[in-house]
Amino acid sequence: MLFSQPAFLWGLLALAIPVIVHLFNFRRYRKVYFSNVERLSELHSEQRRRHTLKQWLVLAMRVLAVAFLVLAFAQPVSVPATGNKTIRQGSSAVSIYIDNSFSMENAGAEGSLLDAARRKAREVAEAYSVGDRYQLITNDMAGSEMRWLSRDELYTALDEVEPSPAAPLMSAVAARQLDFMRQSALLNRHAYIISDFQQSTADLDRLLAVREEEADSNVLFTLVPLGAVEADNLFIDSVTLDAPAYFVGGTVRVEVVLRNSGSRDAEKMPVKLLVDGRERAVTTVDIASDATAQTTLAFPLDHAGWIDGRVVIEDYPVTFDDSYHFTFRVGDRIRVLQIDGDKPNESLKRLFSADTSIEYQQVRHLQHDLTQYDFVVLNEPRTLTSGEVQQLSQWVTEGGTLLVVPSAEGVRDLNVLLASLHAPQLDRWVRRTVRSTAVDYGASLYRGVFVGRNEEMEMPTTQGHYTHARSQCIKQSVISLADGGDMLSITPSGEGRLYLFTTPLTGEYTDLVNQALFVPTLYNMALYSRSLPPVAHTLGGDSPIVLQGEYNLNVRPPELTDGEQVSLLPDLRRVGNNQQLVLHGELKHDGLYTLGEEHLAFNYPRRESLMTFLERDVIAKAIDGQEKYTIVRNSAKPLTDELRARDGGQPLWRLCILLALLALAFEVVLLKWKR
Repeated sequence: MLFSQPAFLWGLLALAIPVIVHLFNFRRYRKVYFSNVERLSELHSEQRRRHTLKQWLVLAMRVLAVAFLVLAFAQPVSVPATGNKTIRQGSSAVSIYIDNSFSMENAGAEGSLLDAARRKAREVAEAYSVGDRYQLITNDMAGSEMRWLSRDELYTALDEVEPSPAAPLMSAVAARQLDFMRQSALLNRHAYIISDFQQSTADLDRLLAVREEEADSNVLFTLVPLGAVEADNLFIDSVTLDAPAYFVGGTVRVEVVLRNSGSRDAEKMPVKLLVDGRERAVTTVDIASDATAQTTLAFPLDHAGWIDGRVVIEDYPVTFDDSYHFTFRVGDRIRVLQIDGDKPNESLKRLFSADTSIEYQQVRHLQHDLTQYDFVVLNEPRTLTSGEVQQLSQWVTEGGTLLVVPSAEGVRDLNVLLASLHAPQLDRWVRRTVRSTAVDYGASLYRGVFVGRNEEMEMPTTQGHYTHARSQCIKQSVISLADGGDMLSITPSGEGRLYLFTTPLTGEYTDLVNQALFVPTLYNMALYSRSLPPVAHTLGGDSPIVLQGEYNLNVRPPELTDGEQVSLLPDLRRVGNNQQLVLHGELKHDGLYTLGEEHLAFNYPRRESLMTFLERDVIAKAIDGQEKYTIVRNSAKPLTDELRARDGGQPLWRLCILLALLALAFEVVLLKWKR
């Protein structure tokens, strides 16, 4: 037992008062003379014994009454369940986290888990005083949540909590709670985590590590699991568009990955592809329990402009992850610039100029702004100025794609460019026939070109090529030669890439220009030169979104809207040559949005799709031995009394008052008792 006001225990010195009164009986006696006192003496002796017992009992009742009255003022409490040796006094700072992710919409023992979380939060608040300070934090972790609330303001905020697509890790929530509670000067700091403890977000190991890293040990964390029930769920895990470029007449393959997290197999699950509101493809998929399956749907691009698509399945009761939105733009042709040296290459010209999806231009000297081109072919340059080297190098590192075809008459200036791009330099010219021995079929350059490996495919040969100088450069061999060298290699450089042939692309030096491999090799270089923007974004992410359009940041920006309910002014920023959109959790619903003339697709994160949860026993075992972590019981009873008893012990002053009154009542009975 502990005392909230131990100074009042000095009042126990008042116990001496009834003792002194008892020992020094100040009653005055009167003498009465009587003739024969023998029988009176016997009667007096018997009454004296009774009187003495009565007086001792009266003394005991008085002492107990005074003692219990003093103890009541000292406010005794039972020892807290947490084993604290001191009672927390004064005001408290209470931070309450409510998990409002989509999984909290599932039904629990007390109805919706989110409704149960609201009730538990109210019970937590009622365990503290009206004058204490409260914080309510949700998955949105918005800036407006970083403030202290009164109890009434907390109740109002609880009523406004709605499901959110955000699903942060629990360790991130705890770190935010600790960071905010540092601002409080109060010694009593309590943090509550009310959640279904979904396995995908309840990273208990990291949660405990975050707590141990904090020097402040005054924050007591209380975990409140809501007893969620696992549910079967089949959902769209991811969608990928397999297309090197988007142009009218082309075909887009939509690769869909489905996942079945349930315990039953799913047979003939329909998967639909909607494009611009019309159903363009449909298929069925069989998915085993706790497994994934992949399917592909394709559709032709029959018009220019923005294409808005959506992949849809039907699965109950979890539905937020049954659709996936995407969008992209069709219409811009790939811009190719060919810079010829002394000898124009007619093979390259015939290849690129005949394709309507390519905007081709052939020049003799570098006198153009390279930023307006996607792919540049540097064909057999004899000389390069330092300015041209710098211009080409900067353009590649900023994201351009460059193809270098050397001249048989010298590569001195060309090696300066290769060195600036950290690419292998060309060394010795070998004038003999060498056959290529391998083609890297798995290179991204040949994605979708080969089905399996064709052992009978004719391999190109060279009648003259350069060897690579020894260096530590990073390169990927695409076409390898029998003498250990490369006919074609790829080198990443900054944000761009460099394709390097070691032989001129003419019939005099190689038969590649007359083989079937020539067209997909050169054509795919151009197709893959343009880095395609993401077709979709995830709600709740912190990364800025790089925009394709240009917006005047000095005037009011266009609204980001879904055309129906949502309309907000976005935060647009310029970073380098790009404009970026930064979202601060304003978007709550998936779908297709427009920003000016630009389309953006947003989808819910799939972290919440796995409906598996941690049991209370698992959580209790994880925090076993952690002094600053406790877990409450799974019960429908209110938490208020349990938290009061745990944090401050059970108050006993009412019991002391009752015992004091009982002692006084018993004293009165003794005094009135005549026998």
